[in-house]
Amino acid sequence: MSQLLTAPLPTGFDEDLLKKLATQHSAMQQMWLSGYLYAVALQGQPAPNGLAELQPAAAFEPVLETAQPKVTLLYGSQTGNSKKVATQVAARVREQGWEVVVADLNDYPTKQLKDEKIVLLVVSTQGEGEPPVSAEEFYTWLHGPRAPKLEGVQFSVCALGDRSYLQFCQIGKEFDARLEALGATRLGERVDCDVDFEDAVEGWTERVIAQLRSLRPDDSKSSDRYGSLTGRTTLSRPTSGNGLLTDRTTLSRPISDRKHPFPAPLLEKIQLNGRGSQKETWHLELSLEGSGLIYEPGDSLGIYPQNPPSLVREVLYAAMLNGNKVLTFNDQENTLQHILQHDVEITVLTREVVEKYANWTNNARLKELITQPAALKKLLWGRNLADLLREYPAAMSEETLLSFLRKMPPRLYSIASSLEAHPEEVHLTVAAVRYQYDGRPHLGSASTFLADRVAAGETVPVFVDRNEYFKLPEDESTDIIMVGPGTGVAPFRAFVEERSERGSSGKNWLFFGNPHFETDFLYQSEWLNHLKRGTLDRLDVAFSRDQADKIYVQHRLAERSRLIYDRLENGAHFYVCGDRERMAADVQNALLQIVAKESGKGEAYAAEYLKALKKERRFLEDVY
Repeated sequence: MSQLLTAPLPTGFDEDLLKKLATQHSAMQQMWLSGYLYAVALQGQPAPNGLAELQPAAAFEPVLETAQPKVTLLYGSQTGNSKKVATQVAARVREQGWEVVVADLNDYPTKQLKDEKIVLLVVSTQGEGEPPVSAEEFYTWLHGPRAPKLEGVQFSVCALGDRSYLQFCQIGKEFDARLEALGATRLGERVDCDVDFEDAVEGWTERVIAQLRSLRPDDSKSSDRYGSLTGRTTLSRPTSGNGLLTDRTTLSRPISDRKHPFPAPLLEKIQLNGRGSQKETWHLELSLEGSGLIYEPGDSLGIYPQNPPSLVREVLYAAMLNGNKVLTFNDQENTLQHILQHDVEITVLTREVVEKYANWTNNARLKELITQPAALKKLLWGRNLADLLREYPAAMSEETLLSFLRKMPPRLYSIASSLEAHPEEVHLTVAAVRYQYDGRPHLGSASTFLADRVAAGETVPVFVDRNEYFKLPEDESTDIIMVGPGTGVAPFRAFVEERSERGSSGKNWLFFGNPHFETDFLYQSEWLNHLKRGTLDRLDVAFSRDQADKIYVQHRLAERSRLIYDRLENGAHFYVCGDRERMAADVQNALLQIVAKESGKGEAYAAEYLKALKKERRFLEDVY
């Protein structure tokens, strides 16, 4: 704008008036004025190439701004997906001429909620029914006694989740119910999105926009005219380093994304465990040359796997179906055997699959189990589709079987490399999942696909899944403390590589754990080299089975209590990656005890201290 105002003006222009028009009116007023003057200038003249003949009296009838309320779009995100969805939806709503305010629940002032008129909420669910860290305080406040009455507020909820979890989209459901209970009115029905959320989000967005149009007087004219002046944008893909949509911009699709994965050639595959280990961990290096994919430490790589052929055979045998029968699935014709191996989820049982199967078979025992959370959780844990078909057999057609199943979801693995250190490559640390259940071998789909069925030179369909919140500090001098037992060490290999390449001055401290020093010290030579070079300041290890008493990373944390607290007091960031069920909770409890002890202020202070670390995004988790 400053450049425009300093450009030479044509003779006869009132410079003060022009500046006033450019700086003292809303964006909508400026757009209307631009279109009006353009139409006046073209009246009676041929339209420019590509434009229809303009009729200013009809097409540019003055549009007066109505006193319509703004749309507030709130999001609660753990990895950044909810933020990405919220930003994309905001761009679509702005196309319609609405003012949109986008806010992270972590930063949103709760006192404003009662004064909002239209609220769109995008929120994810973590694990079995937990809010994302950024939404914890807002969730607690909204479900507590201080939450205000919300009559006059209209809302709609977009819930993100994963059907493999029993409490699918639970936080979105609870927000939806609570907003209604407080007197708010639904602008549109909640949508519950699985891991492939794009289509569901698109449908929800269109429904919300349709409802918004109905709220605006004489909308058919104003929205059409607004569109003709501003142009249209689309739901485009990430355009910046943080993977977020740039508002008001129409962009072409990148070369590769979730719906169009890149066939990445496998360059190298190395087993990291020594002979005799009870674990099987693989280091894989994949080429990204020609993909257009970029990533940052803390991001994940999405893998589209293939199901184990042995499990496909078990499913066909248990269901007594013909694997050679040709069927249409996802608008493509393939044999049932091919579909079961490539296109649908069969290694994991979900509540939805069991419910569909129970209703179709009308099996009383299964229907009863669905109503008992503890029994249902036991039924789902560790079982696959063949287990369900064996235990509750029923005759069915090939089409019926497919109707129970969801599309194959991608598996996400924390990236174990830095692009700075390994240009056009991406590295993974993958534990092969193999176990016995009911006397039969069970295999993880993605992990054994990578371990057993992909050789060097063969390709793996991949895409980058950005984790906006599990990132290195922007300040290169900030110290970091990393806790990553087992394959949880993967992102910290990327962190240390990145900081080494940048020459960051902040100290890097790693806590690593596994069963045995001799066989399970993942990336041992690399860590020792980083220690020697000074790019790793400290390394504390816990090999739980090398002595009579089991020692885990939380025990090592307690041993370094004073130094950990001092570094936190000096601004250090604390990261945890790995097992959600036990390790992450044990580490968090250890940290609470450290703060309580070293501050001398007790448990209540420690709880507030940890809450503040989370709110400041200095305590960050990537757990699964």
